[in-house]
Amino acid sequence: MNKLTLLYLATITLTGCSLTGHLAKEGALSLTERNGREHFTLAGELPANFMLQATTKYAPLTPEHCKVYDYGLGREVMRDGYEQEETGYRDRPHEFKLKIPLNKSIGLCRMEAYQVSLLIRGRYGEKDWQTHRALGGIGIAATRPQGAPEFSAEGVYTMHGYCTWLFQMSKARSRLGEISKILSCSETDETWQLDPDFGKRRSIGDTFGRNELPGKTVYLQVRENLVEEPSMYRRWIETDGGWKPCKGTEQSERCQSSPVFQTFKMNGEECTVYPRCKE
Repeated sequence: MNKLTLLYLATITLTGCSLTGHLAKEGALSLTERNGREHFTLAGELPANFMLQATTKYAPLTPEHCKVYDYGLGREVMRDGYEQEETGYRDRPHEFKLKIPLNKSIGLCRMEAYQVSLLIRGRYGEKDWQTHRALGGIGIAATRPQGAPEFSAEGVYTMHGYCTWLFQMSKARSRLGEISKILSCSETDETWQLDPDFGKRRSIGDTFGRNELPGKTVYLQVRENLVEEPSMYRRWIETDGGWKPCKGTEQSERCQSSPVFQTFKMNGEECTVYPRCKE
């Protein structure tokens, strides 16, 4: 065995030992991971067949103690952290309550929350692919932003969200021409009014100052719009019997001035109008 081979084997052994030591160190550090005392409550109401996933993201507060070696990148990177909770689906409207820690630590590394990402997922059928999601979020700023929402005297701020199913004909090879849906959730005012301009609608969420959140409650009310809409402009025409999909041309998939309609699939049937299937 020549010197080059011996050097190569020694390098692999050292690398393996280093990685094993690194993993052991990280495993020991994970046992010290703990949430701080400060938190706020994320509570609210969801429609039937909806669930919420909340992912709290943390940034280092003591960078000098938050460096960790990344073997994939071959250098030190700043440690980050997250906490994730979800409500699960229910077949009826339901309430939820989640505790959101505002700080956490791993060993000597102290971190504070800077964002809570919200994922609202709805399901519209029994098949695995018959679900879709919409995103929102709660920003946590170092100081209270100008124009930030006010909490009530009881320490509660309510956000309103309205979710609409947008239907379309799937282009996925496994379900070509079958109805699929996209979930669109937007913030409304206190009277549940949406901006009539779809392009100006905002996702659900707001930004708060970090110092005003401890002990407070952000209450999220989500409602489902029972009136569905097409996902694309001028692909369907509404008739007395329901929505009928247009057959496009080589130049455009939009409905023409003299529309030619096509059929689609829904629940194993060939249909001509949505949502009734048959005229």
